[in-house]
Amino acid sequence: MNVSITGGRHGHSVRSLASAGFVVTRPSGADAIIIGAGVVGCAIAHHLAEAGMKPLVLERRGIAQAATSRAAGLLTRARLQPCLAVLVRQTYEDLRTLEAEGGEDLGVRRTGSLYVGTSEPALRANRELMAQAAAQGEKVLRLSPPEALERAGWLHLEGGEELYFMPEDAFIDGYALASAYARSARRKGARILEDHAVLEILVDRQRVGGVRTAKGLLASPVVVDAAGAWANLLAWPAGAAIPMAPVRSHYWITAPDRRFRPDMPFLILPDARAYARPEGEGLLFGFREAQSVHADPRELPADLRGHEVAGDPGGWASMEEGAPAFQRFLPGFAELAVAHYISGYSTYVPDGMLAVGPLAAAAGLFSAAGCSGGGVATAGGVGRALAQMITGSRLDFDLKPFDPARFGAFDPFSAEWGRRCAGARSHKTSG
Repeated sequence: MNVSITGGRHGHSVRSLASAGFVVTRPSGADAIIIGAGVVGCAIAHHLAEAGMKPLVLERRGIAQAATSRAAGLLTRARLQPCLAVLVRQTYEDLRTLEAEGGEDLGVRRTGSLYVGTSEPALRANRELMAQAAAQGEKVLRLSPPEALERAGWLHLEGGEELYFMPEDAFIDGYALASAYARSARRKGARILEDHAVLEILVDRQRVGGVRTAKGLLASPVVVDAAGAWANLLAWPAGAAIPMAPVRSHYWITAPDRRFRPDMPFLILPDARAYARPEGEGLLFGFREAQSVHADPRELPADLRGHEVAGDPGGWASMEEGAPAFQRFLPGFAELAVAHYISGYSTYVPDGMLAVGPLAAAAGLFSAAGCSGGGVATAGGVGRALAQMITGSRLDFDLKPFDPARFGAFDPFSAEWGRRCAGARSHKTSG
């Protein structure tokens, strides 16, 4: 079989492929292959290129066409775990860098966030979260009801609520952030190939050798699996399992309404298992149902446009479940006109953390998946951390809590595993 190989500069990659029966030419220079051009994949490319490497990103469709473009994009700084908070802070640093070097406005909406608690469980959760945020150096303000209503006039308060405001929180369109990372990576020497599907990760003698694509073989000593909901379709045949499953994430956007101002903060409402943020002159809101819906990645189409979740194609069952609790904060909710419904799949891990780091099945193989609903917010930190790990630089991040091996052996395609992962979304109360 005569195949032209590009990528990778290390001889072992070429020998590994040759031993598998392929006749190869001398590789042409990719130090690392990143599978997937979502916001995480593009952030990794940006940081690897910034470190002087020559990454190659392979995307079967276009940049940020799956989960990234469907994300609500909340960049919440408050995190119970410091290891997550530092990843988010890196994303904020990257935003400043990307806007400065590109001379562009990425549309970051620095509205701040408002946390509202009424029940005792929600009060305890918010107090703990705010205490952790303050301990990590974040600015946290306790608001009076009039101060909260000045910022979010549509919010209905009955008395007894505790209201916390984080003025430095923001949100962003995920597609805009991913595209900015991609532009920066390209300026620094990275290549991003769209319409370039990866079919297989090549492993020989427990060392990654590159990938097989629909257009031929590409050699590289490093492969990063950032393929989102489909990541295990590539990792599993290579002998690895990434501890996550695709879980439906969705939200609705109302028609323009005079109650909703574009400059109002986004809200976190644990009593309603809901969040809401401005979207133009409308309101974007999402619910986390008691039993979140998971999917078998083998049954997902490559293109999610037009894809409907079986049994609840328009999210109406979730809407009916979440509406009563949400209406307590927004009287008249039932009369609001819903203009858009957006659904997709986030990759959730049973403990609600990430799945980032080396995969033991093959040296040089890394996971960048399992964002647990925080892919846009943590992308910068994940990108920089993996770049430091791959280049052998001093690691500024604690990645131990994200170790892909921490759950031991499991079947990533089993229904039981899917339910465990879905439970992480159902139990999530923060942003």
